[in-house]
Amino acid sequence: MKHTSRIVVAMVFLATVTFVRAETQAWRDRVVAAVRPGAVVARRGLDNDPITQAVLFGQGGGKWSHVGIAVQLIPDGQIYIESAMPDVGTKLEKPEVFFSAEQASAGEVLLIPEHKVDAAQSAAKSLLGRPFDDQLALDDDGKKLYCTELVAMALRSAGVLKDLPTRSVPFSSQKVIAPDDLVAAVRATLL
Repeated sequence: MKHTSRIVVAMVFLATVTFVRAETQAWRDRVVAAVRPGAVVARRGLDNDPITQAVLFGQGGGKWSHVGIAVQLIPDGQIYIESAMPDVGTKLEKPEVFFSAEQASAGEVLLIPEHKVDAAQSAAKSLLGRPFDDQLALDDDGKKLYCTELVAMALRSAGVLKDLPTRSVPFSSQKVIAPDDLVAAVRATLL
């Protein structure tokens, strides 16, 4: 009898693990499939990632720790996510990599108005290759960029955002653009 109950417990455990993996993969598949040129994408990093924890702490909790913007380098070509990362600067990743299990625990895609897509992509692509802004400074005319600054500058240039959604954060004397605030500002323009 003990042997049978152990087998039942093991089967329930495996079924639960399989369901959780399938559920996790399902949100990834949905999010990746939703990515279109010009889309603003947000992800929550992994709970054991210190940068994720620092970003979430800086915005008083929240949902998102990193954002990017979807671009195509050539018409009808591969869609990439352009974002700014420490020690790398602005870079391109395939959506499958941006939202991979090694980098993301949740994700969202916000599609901007169709008539703004080309302008947003052009603005974002013009910022590719810039170094990462460790100081999170908004007053350097975009010479260095952090993730939300990159996306906000592209969207402002394209006429999607009029104002930058800034806030004060702990341990910084200047205001910054937090991921949750940028997502909320983009969402508000879509209403």
